Amino acid sequence: MGVSPQRVRSLADAGRIPARKIGRDWAIDIDRLGPWGPNRREPGRPLSARSSWAVLRLLDGQRPEDLSRSELSRARNRLRFLPKVAPGDLSARAEVRPFMVHRGVQDRLASDPRLVLGGVSAASYYRADLVALGDIEAYARSEDLSELVRDYALAPPSFGVRANVVLRVPNSGWPFDEGQRIAGRPVVAVDLIDAGDERSIRAGRSLLAKLAPKG
Repeated sequence: MGVSPQRVRSLADAGRIPARKIGRDWAIDIDRLGPWGPNRREPGRPLSARSSWAVLRLLDGQRPEDLSRSELSRARNRLRFLPKVAPGDLSARAEVRPFMVHRGVQDRLASDPRLVLGGVSAASYYRADLVALGDIEAYARSEDLSELVRDYALAPPSFGVRANVVLRVPNSGWPFDEGQRIAGRPVVAVDLIDAGDERSIRAGRSLLAKLAPKG
């Protein structure tokens, strides 16, 4: 994973990696490490949530009005490096919450207006070479999360079981327009790259390659 044992224990205790404590030890599901797995980014400092969303909005043709002139200049300069973005580079943009949901309510959850679909759930919208296979990946406001968990009986996945719902709770404010149901192409691309497997990374980078830096 490229980090110290203490860092691994901290990530496990915070629920940021798929792990379960057995006595004094942590058991880690290495097949579900995502950005911390074999395709992890090279050691370095990932972008902050504010910087991550600034870059993504610029790439989507928007001008982030809340940035200073120097912040806007830095965000524009970072656009050059996006074609080589690695899993985890923009991970600070949102907190990732994995869940399991009953198959009978998957369609209803995917259609819930409180969600903005991203990742595999929006891949087909942008004609990415990836199939969702019934999984749901979306963004949700922090204030809606507890109600969504209650309304759809969402539960954390058991150890060794892959989540069929991944909700991302954005840091640094809500970045989507009112009524928006599908995240923009740059956001979906980075979601796919953060999945960490080769096919998702390839699909995400293909989406980014179709975008010309704007702003």
